[in-house]
Amino acid sequence: MKEKGNTDSQRKKLLFVTNTMGRAGAEKCLQALLELLDPEKYDLSVYSIINRGELYSDMPEYVRILNKNPCTKSVLDNAGLAAVGRQILWSLLKRFSFITYIPYFFRVLFHQIKAKHLDFSKLFWMLLARNAKRFDEEYDLAVAFIEGAATYYVADYVKAKKKATYVHIDYLAAGYSPKLDRKYYDKFDRVFCVSDTVRSVFLKAYPEYAEKTFFFHNMVPRERIIRLSKEGEGFTDGFDGLRILTVGRLHYQKAYDLAIPALAELRRRGHNVRWYVIGEGAEEDNLRALIKQNGVEDSFILLGITPNPYPFIAGCDIYSQASRFEGWCIALAESLVLARPVLASKCAGNEEQVTDGETGLLIDLSTDNIVDGMEKLINSPELRKKFTRNLSSIALDFKKDLEMLYALTD
Repeated sequence: MKEKGNTDSQRKKLLFVTNTMGRAGAEKCLQALLELLDPEKYDLSVYSIINRGELYSDMPEYVRILNKNPCTKSVLDNAGLAAVGRQILWSLLKRFSFITYIPYFFRVLFHQIKAKHLDFSKLFWMLLARNAKRFDEEYDLAVAFIEGAATYYVADYVKAKKKATYVHIDYLAAGYSPKLDRKYYDKFDRVFCVSDTVRSVFLKAYPEYAEKTFFFHNMVPRERIIRLSKEGEGFTDGFDGLRILTVGRLHYQKAYDLAIPALAELRRRGHNVRWYVIGEGAEEDNLRALIKQNGVEDSFILLGITPNPYPFIAGCDIYSQASRFEGWCIALAESLVLARPVLASKCAGNEEQVTDGETGLLIDLSTDNIVDGMEKLINSPELRKKFTRNLSSIALDFKKDLEMLYALTD
């Protein structure tokens, strides 16, 4: 695509690297950020370590996709998980990588066992980064837009005048190891953390990086979210009670195992409510078994994924983000943009996004507290209306965040 104005030689070359192109929070923030960057000033490229995800279809037309034959199908369904498994196996066999990778694998595994946080994906991020495609081009700025493989890849295998990386999660709660990762973060000129809490936790692990670590808001495209909330269908089941909604992958982090018995208790107390979940993931079979065990097959509804979740968010009565940990949750931010009353757990990010008693309720995470918080919202329509009124007046401004990024290209 030929740009007007600046020539290709005048435009700064920016590369953004991500782990996948699924429609998860960080990836949607990447899309929003790319939409705010001026293609007449910046030559924008994207590379995904795992060549799969629906977000390929949503990239601005002026963004160059470096992956060959990008696959726009889900990363988290059975076919997607099988594809990732094949990529891991191929990476292990390539140049007999399994021989040199075994020591690192066990160091990560032992760290996770010690931290009591076993996460299968993190065992292989380094392997996938090592065997990802290399590019000869030098960039003015290379950005690892997420932790794990993207960060390792940009640190070691990308040529760039400046490098930046993003941290979207509670770094320590998510199971990463400062001992193993320090040498990679040392290679970045900037570390952007998506909330003050995320930054604080990151600096507990790496206090020596205080001068190069900054709070950088996740980009939330308010106008697009509101527009899309009015397009397409939302709930069509004709339910006449109160609808609770959560948007998020089916993962231990999201604490659905606490939400399911909480809904069962709410139903036992006589509340006419249903809880819907938009998302997919490896925990689906376990969650379906738990739903059956609690007798809520007709009221805890796994909707799968949808390209446009916003009519569902706009149509719910209560939005829940009762997670074990978050960084700065995009789905929660989207629910706040659409002025939905929120029940959220007290964890990194959530406490910065929700003002307890003013724009939502914050709880210490437990099944009992979910029940009590939900019951408070269910029984008080006026409280829900108050949260909606307060949220409707909130403004979003990302000018200072963008200036931090621009400064790295000067």
